[in-house]
Amino acid sequence: MSRPDLLALTPQAIASLSNLGLVKRAQKEIEQGKGPRMEELADGTVVGTFEDGNSARLLPGKSLKDSPCTCNATTVCRHRVAVALAYPTLSSASAAPAPEKAAETAPEPPWSPGSVDDQALAELIPRRSLERAESLRERGYLAQVRRGTFVGEDVPTVSLATCTVRFLVPRNLGYARCDCSVGTGCEHLPLAIWAFRAADEKDATSRELSVEVARQHVESHEGGPALDAAGDLASFLLLEGAQHASTGLAGRFALARSSLADVKMAWPLAALDEIEDLLGAYVSRGARYAPAKLSATLAELFARLRAARTGGAVPPRAVLGMDEAPETKLDYVRLVSLGTRLFADGRERRAEVVLADPASAGLLVVRRAFTYAEDQTPEDGAELGRRQGAPGTTLEALGRGQVVTSGATRQPDRLVVFSTRGLQRISVTPQSGDWSLLPAPLLVKDVSVLEAILRARPPRFLRPRQLAENVHAFAVSRVVDVTYAPGAQMVRAELEDAGGHTFFVELSHRRVAPGALDALAEGLGGKRGQLRYLSGEVRRSARGLIVEPLALSCEGSGVVVLDLQPAAATGPLRTAEDRPPLPPLPAALAELEGCLADAVHQGLRHVVPAWTSRLSAVAARVRELGMKRLADDLGALATKLEAARASGQASDEAALAAAWADAALRITVGLEQLGT
Repeated sequence: MSRPDLLALTPQAIASLSNLGLVKRAQKEIEQGKGPRMEELADGTVVGTFEDGNSARLLPGKSLKDSPCTCNATTVCRHRVAVALAYPTLSSASAAPAPEKAAETAPEPPWSPGSVDDQALAELIPRRSLERAESLRERGYLAQVRRGTFVGEDVPTVSLATCTVRFLVPRNLGYARCDCSVGTGCEHLPLAIWAFRAADEKDATSRELSVEVARQHVESHEGGPALDAAGDLASFLLLEGAQHASTGLAGRFALARSSLADVKMAWPLAALDEIEDLLGAYVSRGARYAPAKLSATLAELFARLRAARTGGAVPPRAVLGMDEAPETKLDYVRLVSLGTRLFADGRERRAEVVLADPASAGLLVVRRAFTYAEDQTPEDGAELGRRQGAPGTTLEALGRGQVVTSGATRQPDRLVVFSTRGLQRISVTPQSGDWSLLPAPLLVKDVSVLEAILRARPPRFLRPRQLAENVHAFAVSRVVDVTYAPGAQMVRAELEDAGGHTFFVELSHRRVAPGALDALAEGLGGKRGQLRYLSGEVRRSARGLIVEPLALSCEGSGVVVLDLQPAAATGPLRTAEDRPPLPPLPAALAELEGCLADAVHQGLRHVVPAWTSRLSAVAARVRELGMKRLADDLGALATKLEAARASGQASDEAALAAAWADAALRITVGLEQLGT
């Protein structure tokens, strides 16, 4: 007989159940002929005997951790890892059934975790964990369900708000793995199984879908006042503007934040925090402030509050982030860096390192901030790379390496904080730059597939507020062209994926990253070795996908983190013209976006008459271009502005704020649909 559970375990799955170091050591010993002597007993027990006298027994129905080994290790030891890795060889050496007999065997239907009943859960999950899961189900939660085939790394996966649960082996929950600090047998396993049940009932064929379990409407006596407080503050800021409402609001912000935190509305709370930070930057004349940023965040806050009350395609719980935990402790994880982005604001510098989790197909971000005194010269580029990025390592090493840690905490926006307290450890080692094992959609091999995913997403003001949301790694087949636009100080390139689909790369010069453009030009030109992969932040455009690169993976050079490269002269590039002007409709929408942002800066109570004339002129243009409903919204905004000026009544001002939100949201959706 054979053990399907052990045959289904890939080296990556075994690493997630133990650690990568044990797997590599065991693989090396097996290759050198120093592996265990294998035996399979009649009851299915697999026994591996080692030269050091130890013997590991992998029992049917038990996980690696629960199987015994004579070394008496309390965790998954190297002996159990080696036996699991060596088992496929033992199984393949066994006699195979006759071809005619195998042909008579009916194919086994795909296994769904939703088929596990509650009695089996009760036998596996500790009572207190199961009670916590029941409580979460009563409250309701959202989950992203992805079905798998158990071929390679394609395993059934459930992404919850706080963690990801993977079913590594069919029909054996002992091998279900969660990336929380518990790892196995936690309350997230029942939540994942219930999510699969809901998915099987909703749609038994789709490979990936979102489900809401025990849906609960959020417009209750608890959530209503919190939404009202946030909405009132947003309206006040919109009416007064950054110029008139930047100070003296600490009390109102604190009250609104407290109300949202009490009912666990993570995304409106994060938007409110960003608005307060932007207003603080305006007061201190910081570069972080921009009217467009403030306008976009206010529009997002209005959109989330509206969607929470009216419902729609995106469930209210998801719009408000009610399932997001303030922080989630992670178990042992292995993370691969996709690069670093640097930011400058006066005498402040900030670095964000993007880390990919191959196991959960998710991204995490490490953020470091540095403030320089008046007598200090702020550091840029390679100098910043020598600063500490994580305990015991630099930003440069973190940005181009891989991280193994057992002491990390993840926040709702996917910001990760490392800890080395107690037995918690972090190790940063170089990586080869081979990103082929990254799962889709983290690794993009076909840009047309990613374009379809981006088009199908809800508008950004209804999506989770996650850092590095649009960062991906791209497998590069060919660099078609590289040019430099002197006016924009920008390197542009045209690349192809393996299928011949085109995508574009654009990177502008920034003082904080003086060597980025030269390093990009060298990497694209082949001076650092053949370009294999490129990572960066993606956006849609009328031409196709445009990537603002973070790092390059070149044959022989490993990972090149662009922002951390020293300034260096490179050969001349073919000069290209600056970016061509936008088509008429995107150009009109972009102008309207700037117009509404100016109103947020000045305040709707304080806009000058020239602003209304400008709004009316652009409204006439978009009407001619076919966007009648948007033109009507803009006309209503102008009418309500005049009514509010004439009466000064609170009701008229509330209608004015609502009219601004109507127009801002329609413009945002229009720009997203046009890919600008």
